[in-house]
Parts: sequence; C-alpha cells; structure tokens
Amino acid sequence: MNKEIIAFILSAFLIGCTSDLQRNPAPAYLNMDYGLFNSKTLRHWGDTPFSIEQYVFDEKLRSNTFDKNIIVDEAGNFRPQHYLTISGGGANGAYGAGLLNGLSDSGKRPDYRMVTGISTGAIIGLYAFLGEEYDHKLRDFYTQLSDQDLYQTRYVWEIFSSSSLLNTARFEKLVREEIDRDLLDKVKEEYLRGRTFLVKTTNLDAQRPVIWNMGEIAMHDTKEAELLFQSVIIASASIPGIFEPVLIPMQINGVQYDELHVDGGVIAQAFFIPENMDVEEFASIENRYFTKLGIDLPEERESHIWMINNSRIGAIWEPTQPTLTNITGRSISTMIKYQGRSNLTNIYQQSQLIGASFNSSYIDHRIPDAPSEAPFSKKYMQYMYCYGYAQGLSDNHWKSDLPNYSQFQSIEPWNNSFSDIEYFNWERIEPGLTGKINECLLRVNK
Repeated sequence: MNKEIIAFILSAFLIGCTSDLQRNPAPAYLNMDYGLFNSKTLRHWGDTPFSIEQYVFDEKLRSNTFDKNIIVDEAGNFRPQHYLTISGGGANGAYGAGLLNGLSDSGKRPDYRMVTGISTGAIIGLYAFLGEEYDHKLRDFYTQLSDQDLYQTRYVWEIFSSSSLLNTARFEKLVREEIDRDLLDKVKEEYLRGRTFLVKTTNLDAQRPVIWNMGEIAMHDTKEAELLFQSVIIASASIPGIFEPVLIPMQINGVQYDELHVDGGVIAQAFFIPENMDVEEFASIENRYFTKLGIDLPEERESHIWMINNSRIGAIWEPTQPTLTNITGRSISTMIKYQGRSNLTNIYQQSQLIGASFNSSYIDHRIPDAPSEAPFSKKYMQYMYCYGYAQGLSDNHWKSDLPNYSQFQSIEPWNNSFSDIEYFNWERIEPGLTGKINECLLRVNK
C-alpha cells in the first residue's frame, strides 16, 4: 500500500472519525484469561515467555498421531529440520508466493516442520504449510486478482462513519470462501502429524501481539472454529485504517464479548518464536518429548530457518517534498522498513541460539514499487511473482548472514526514470533474469 496515501488518510480524516462498528469489548481482567473453545493452547501472547506447560500439553494431544518420519528417516537417522517464516508486505507477497513455487519446481522445497506468517505472509503461510499440491492456489491468488477483486474505495463522506478507508468485503468473502472445512481438515491432518502453523495478529484493545496456533483451531470440528480460522487470517492482513478490522467474538460466563484485531504488522513484520522465549528450556522439553516417542536424537543435529521478506530492506533514495502528507508518508515507510530490519536481526539471533542455519530472501530495493493508484495491480503482482519464481529456481539468492546495508546503498540510487515495473531493466539485478521473467509471465497469463 502506498505510504503517502496512508499518511494522507490518517492525518486528514481518521482523527475525527467515528465508526458504526458495534462492540462489547472484553474487560481487561478477562482478556486472554479464558481460552476460546476451552483450549489453552489455541493462542498466547506474543510478548511473553512461551508456556512450556502448554506446549507439553499440546504435544501430548499429538503423541499418538505424531509422524516420526518428520524427525528421522527409515534407518533412524535424524532428518534436517526446516522452519519457514514469511513477512508481511501487501501486494509484495507475490514475491514470496513465486519464490515458494519456484522452489517446488526446482525440487528443492523442503517439508517445513513449522511455518509462521504475518499479514500477507499468513495467507502464503497457509498454502506453504499445506504443501506443493496447493501451489496453484498461491499462483492464482497473487497473479489473477487485482484491486477491484479485493476492495472498494469508500466515498469521502462514508469514511467518517466507518472503521477503514476501504470496503474490504470482497477480500473477506474471497478468504471465507477459500477456507472451508475441507481445507481445515488438511490443516488438522498436518498438525496431528507434528507440524505447526502460527499466525500473529495485533489485539488493539490490549496493544499486544497474539500468536495463534492454527492447527489447534482446525482441531475443533465446528462452524465457530471455521469462522475463527478465517477471521484470524483476515485480521492478520487487515492494515489498520485501510482494511477493516476484525472482531473476534468470545463468550465468557454466558456473556458475549469481543476483541478487536488487526494486522500483525503493526507490531512486527515477521516472527519465528516469541522474543522472550527460553530457548534452552524449550529444547530440553522437546528432547524429552522425542525420547518418549522412541526417537533417539543426536547431540548435534541439523536445522534451518528460512525467512522470506516480502519487502525491500534496502533504503531507497527519494527526494521528499516538505508537505504534511509527504513527510508523514515518508516517515511511516521508513519506520516500517527499519522495523523489518529489526525483525530480520532478531530472527537471525534466534537462529544462533537454537543452532540453526539462517537463510533469508528479500526484494531488491532497485525494483519499482506498486503504483499508488493501484496498490494491488495485477500486472505488478505478476511481475513480482515471476521475479520470486526465478529466485526460487536459483541456488544463489538465499543470504546466510545479516545484510550489509551500507553495501546496498553503494550499488546505485533510486531513479524516477524506471518507476513502472513493466519497463524495468531486470538485467541490472541479474544477467538473464529478463528472459526468465518473460517466460514465467507467459505461463501465468495463459
């Protein structure tokens, strides 16, 4: 989403707006103390130490269905463990979708034991968790939809009585139609095998992140669970003020309350495990659990964290006009960029703590962004998908170290002369990339 537009709307309208969204917020003393569907493992705060007790209880539920082949091969040798974290990024999620499909077609996409996602990363994460048979869903979502398929712009007078700039009923309908009971049964099946899919939202009432265990939600064979699963995915992608927020209903002692959730990107662009989690204690508990399953774990074992950044982490030179909207917009985009950098550093440090290799992928900052008048332009997303797809086929795009940001800035400055992605010279990024992208574009437009 164009940051100048966001800044203009926020500064010019939202301060004085009221919403017709009717609420009965849960009191502070009840908030998160009661588990939805009486499950204490369905969600937890994202800014507090992870509950080891809850984890152990959760694993006990899966002990009879746990697929040991995830951990060891037929000969009993430990398999490398793969963890995938996917950032937010709006339309730039097309990059991550293409990258995963490129990995599939290269034959090098691993079976991820855990997948985490925020915002557009939650949508990608769902299909990444379900496996390669859902690659066509990823491709179609990020190459065949456009702005008019996702939202309607409200009239100016409507903004003053609404909770968002855009009417996103079309996006919500799309998600709720896609996520049905059959899909939840697939999530449940993978969860019972011992795999995990986590999504982060922001609880605005509490001003705190919430991490949702999507497999645990799928365990409940009710319409309420289906609606909750859908709502969490929608909420995680709901840019506050732009997309409509999501009310999560909860009944406590016979009284119906609700919580207001929005994009997890308000707090973080990506996450792996909670920041305050005791990694050593967690590893000790997990080791004992595997021992009970009859899995003999070696002291040194191979694991990998794969981080897909659906963003340009390199700074972009752009002269800023001294107006309210330009200064505010530029400030917001800079804040988001550096938040993403901080998240990348944090996940890198977590990888060191658990002894895993770190592998990150991100969008080259020289590539033009989406047009402000069409932030979910089909043409733009198709190019980004195909750029990601080409990266997925390559062995060289993963970075194992933290980025050298100063080196980024020495490559070349931003230039208005190639602001349309259709006319961008891809050879500046990588020789032969133009041909790969054009070949991919032909396929997605068939």
